[in-house]
Amino acid sequence: MEIKPGMTVNIIINIDYRKEIVETKNSIIHEVMGNKIVIAQTDPPISRTKTNKEVYATYLEKEGGKPVRYGFPAKIIEFIKDYELSSQEKTQAVVLFREGLREPYNLRMFYRLEPPSNCGINIFVNGIKVSILDISIGGASFSHNKIYPFKVNEEAKIILVIGERASQIESKIIRVWEPENEKVKKSLEFVSIQFLDMNGHIKNELGRKIRDVERDLRYKEIDL
Repeated sequence: MEIKPGMTVNIIINIDYRKEIVETKNSIIHEVMGNKIVIAQTDPPISRTKTNKEVYATYLEKEGGKPVRYGFPAKIIEFIKDYELSSQEKTQAVVLFREGLREPYNLRMFYRLEPPSNCGINIFVNGIKVSILDISIGGASFSHNKIYPFKVNEEAKIILVIGERASQIESKIIRVWEPENEKVKKSLEFVSIQFLDMNGHIKNELGRKIRDVERDLRYKEIDL
C-alpha cells in the first residue's frame, strides 16, 4: 500500500549517530502529488532552517495481521503558512519531496555496524582504502596510517564503495584521536566522520547493505 492523505507518518528529522539518538516528529499526510507530499506542521514545529534538508518518512502497514513499518527518504522543500484544508479551515503545512522508493524500515539502519573486512562496504581517502571501525547511514569511524591531515570540523571528500558502486561523499570530521598503544601512535590515527550530502538512493543502498551484513553476522553466531 502506498501513502495517501489521512495517513499518520513519523518524520525522522535529525540523527545523532554518535549517541544513537533519533529525533522524530509525528504528522498527518494532507495531500500527495506525485513525489510531492504535503504534511501537517508538527508540534513542536519543524524549523524553517530545515529547508532543503533530507529527512526520512516512515509509516505503518498491516501485513498478515501484524504492523510493519516502511519508510523512504525525502527532502523538505517548502513551508506553507496558510494551507487550505477546507473553505473554512487553514493550517500550517510542510511540503516534502520524495527521493526514494519505500523499503522496510529498521531503526538499526541508523545505528552503527562494525563490519567485517570482506562485507562489501569500503571507504577510500585520497585513493587509499582505510579500515572501517563502524558505519551507519549517518557516518563512520575508521583507522588510517595518517594518509591525510584530518582536522575536527573540517570537511573532506571520501569515496564510499557499496558492492561494485562507488560514490563520492562530502563528510565532516567530528573526531580525531590516537590509539593508546605507544608503539602504533606515530603511524596510526582514528577518525569519525559525519556524511553531509548522501542522497536518498545511496542511503537506501547503504541501509539495505547494513541490514544484510547484520543478518549474515547473526546467522553465523547461531551456527557457532
